[in-house]
Amino acid sequence: MREIVVLAFQGLFDSSLALTLDALTTANRLAELRDGRALFTVTLLHPGRREIETGQGGRYRVRSRLGARPKAALIVPGLGLTTPEEIEACLGDAETQRVLRWLARCAERFPLIGASCSAVFLLAEAGLLEGRSATTTWWLAPDFRRRYPGVALDEARMLTESDGVICAGAALAQMDLLLHLISRLAGPRLAAEVARSLAIEARPSQARYMVSSAVAGVGEDAGRAEAWARRNLAKPFRVARMAKELGMSPRTLDRRLRAATGVGPSRFVQRIRSEQAAHLIETTDLSLPEIAERVGYRDVASLRRVIRRERRANPSELRRAALLRPPG
Repeated sequence: MREIVVLAFQGLFDSSLALTLDALTTANRLAELRDGRALFTVTLLHPGRREIETGQGGRYRVRSRLGARPKAALIVPGLGLTTPEEIEACLGDAETQRVLRWLARCAERFPLIGASCSAVFLLAEAGLLEGRSATTTWWLAPDFRRRYPGVALDEARMLTESDGVICAGAALAQMDLLLHLISRLAGPRLAAEVARSLAIEARPSQARYMVSSAVAGVGEDAGRAEAWARRNLAKPFRVARMAKELGMSPRTLDRRLRAATGVGPSRFVQRIRSEQAAHLIETTDLSLPEIAERVGYRDVASLRRVIRRERRANPSELRRAALLRPPG
């Protein structure tokens, strides 16, 4: 039996904990049916507490010590924090600071460590992501990037693993994290059976859910750049023109956009164009040539390439997902 420790934070996101327990319980039941034995034990732990209360008022008895038994993994469910201000308050809390010190001290005891959504900030704050790749909930990415410049963040990814540290995106990506963990510990076959049992589809990317305005809103310059790009969406794009109309040099524009969003001006505008194109694909019956013209592309091939790169899907997939009839 492999012990998986769940760091049960006070006020954690209820669904994130429930998904963790449901996925591991399902894995155990399927393993029992197939091989006659369960694979995992689950320990809820909080250093310093005997009971925690979730964000919705659920109460759980928890252990406060690890014990000597070898551990298979540590899971940190999402915390339900949605704004940089909430993140700031959480990280500055005295109890959080004690948990972070415990996390940094005990990390070596876990071959695998995983966190999703805002809980990824805890791993970074404890120093466990320095020099590693990571993802987090997409609208908190600018704040994360500013706080932890030594982490290779890709908020378009649904899941990352780097040297045994697994990160997942927004709250319900906790299930993606658990399926990956089950695959790592018990093999892809069992993970696939759990996914089928729970009717979970593979989701390699958060890109289709990302909204540029939420990301850009963190910085004034990025917000102004986004507003300019949306006003000029159908026109040919030139970095120099954008910089001039925003009252800065191209180099300054590039630096400030990268600091806020992780990409330069051209890629920033392409993301906004792809977002608007995806919206039109999903909510109208406009043809792809009409949509390409509206968002500033001369041909459909260019639009397809950008949507595929930025949204991790092709136009027909987006339209099918929205249950709209195909163009033409």
